[in-house]
Amino acid sequence: MKLLKINRLEEINTRYNRNRLEKTAFFQSMEKMETTSFQEEKVNNSPTPPAPFDHRIVSAKRVGISSYYNVSENEILGGGRFGQVHKCEEKATGLKLAAKIIKAIGPKQKDEVKNEIHVMNQLNHVNLIQLYDAFESKNDIVLVMEYVEGGELFDRIIDENCNLTEMDTILFIKHICEGIQYMHQMYILHLDLKPENILCVNRSANQIKIIDFGLARRYQPREKLRVNFGTPEFLAPEVVNYEFVSFPTDMWSLGVIAYMLLSGLSPFLGDDDNETLNNILSCSWDFEDEEFRGVSDQAKDFISKLLIKDKWYIIPISLKFVCSHKQFSWVELEDQQDFKLF
Repeated sequence: MKLLKINRLEEINTRYNRNRLEKTAFFQSMEKMETTSFQEEKVNNSPTPPAPFDHRIVSAKRVGISSYYNVSENEILGGGRFGQVHKCEEKATGLKLAAKIIKAIGPKQKDEVKNEIHVMNQLNHVNLIQLYDAFESKNDIVLVMEYVEGGELFDRIIDENCNLTEMDTILFIKHICEGIQYMHQMYILHLDLKPENILCVNRSANQIKIIDFGLARRYQPREKLRVNFGTPEFLAPEVVNYEFVSFPTDMWSLGVIAYMLLSGLSPFLGDDDNETLNNILSCSWDFEDEEFRGVSDQAKDFISKLLIKDKWYIIPISLKFVCSHKQFSWVELEDQQDFKLF
């Protein structure tokens, strides 16, 4: 069994914009390097460290964040349409955290951010970023969260000095699955899974934290849920068609992430958004690119079980990770009868 090592990304366009459904990261060409076997590879499967504080139930304080925290204007951890994330430090304890400053002027915008707070209050898992505090002012809401230093998984994919192997992908997917399985057990859909919304705990290991629950929704099987947002390359067909969403909607996005980790390619990316969405609706993808030449059949089978269009009545999955001779294999997927809808 051989492993693909991602070596060089030749062209990257602008990043994703989830609300406008704009095309963002564009992967044009990757160079294949010499591969190694699973047996030769050293695997760091250390458990993901928990947040340095106990899980909290947070409500937004109507005071300035500067009363409690020193926010570093120069240390920007990330950003996007919502605003920016800055490194910060709690004055009372010296605890290092991340402050997500969200522009929220009108009632609708503030309700969206408060939904994110409500969702995070329900999620207590090592692979889901934890909320520590929140502040509300006239024009913004600040979420103070667990800080991790490894950067986005997106950056790991495109870094020419980071040679991802198939075993790296297995471990990344394992941790992502554990976080998503917990969310689904809580009947919460993420609905915006993509490499930019997955943070690496550090710059060398495969431990991750899923972030950005701004589009997450409570899933109630008897109340059919539709959504019309997301990032083009990661949208499931039911989102594009404005049909009912459920647990497999997140699992489709997981399949796209696995495809990208193994190849550096975006499976449905077209020349424009319309072509991308049409590729999704026709479920038009394959493993014919050179980048998949060294990828195992098990990896391809895993992706093939997720990127399927006619799945509307199967709500997913029991996620079992088989460990043989200290070696993880690909996730086994089993229909979970307790989550089946008709």
